[in-house]
Amino acid sequence: MKWTYSIKNKITAATVLFALCLLVLLSNYNDRVHTREVKQSISTLYEDRLLVESYILHLTSHIYQIREGFFRADSSDPEIIAKRSARLAAINKIMEDYEKTKFTEAEKIEFARFKSLFRQVESNSNNPQSDLNLWTLDALDALYKLSDIQIEESTSILSHSEQLYRTSKISSDFGFALVIIILLILQALVSTSKTFYISNKTDPANLN
Repeated sequence: MKWTYSIKNKITAATVLFALCLLVLLSNYNDRVHTREVKQSISTLYEDRLLVESYILHLTSHIYQIREGFFRADSSDPEIIAKRSARLAAINKIMEDYEKTKFTEAEKIEFARFKSLFRQVESNSNNPQSDLNLWTLDALDALYKLSDIQIEESTSILSHSEQLYRTSKISSDFGFALVIIILLILQALVSTSKTFYISNKTDPANLN
C-alpha cells in the first residue's frame, strides 16, 4: 500500500500546483483587465471631458467678445467687423473639434441648442436690428450647461476609476491569501510524505 499512498500524494501535490498556476494566471489576467479599464477611463477623462472643457471656455470667451463688439458705438467699423468674422470662424473650428468627442445624451441636446443659436448669431452678426443680445445670452446659457455636464461626467469617471482600483486591490489581496493557503497545503503534503517514508523504514537485521 506504500506505493498507492505515494502516488495519491503526488497526484494531490500536482493538483495543488496546477491550481496555484491557474490562480497566478487568473490574477495576472484580472490585473491586465483592470489596468486597461483604468487607462481607458483616464483617456476618456482627458479627451472627452477636460479637453471639451477647454473648448467650452474658448467658445464662451468668443461669444462674450462678439457681444461686446456688437454693442459698441463703432460696431460697424471695418476693423470691428473683421475681428467679429475672425471670432465666428474660430467658433466654427472649435465646434468641429468638439463634435469629434464622445457625447452624452444630455450633451447632444445642449450642443445642438448652442449650435442652432450660434447659426442665428453668425447669420445676423452685422445686422444691428437682430436679436443678437437674446441669442448670445441663450448661447452662453447652453455653454454653462455643457460645462456642468463635463463636471458631472468627470466625477462619474473618477468614481468608476476608484471602484476599479478597490476591486483590483481586493482581488489581489484575495489571490495572495489563496496562494499562501495553497503553499501551506503543499508544504503539509510534502511533510506528510516524508513522515510516511521515514516511518516505514525497517531496521537492519542484527547480524550478531
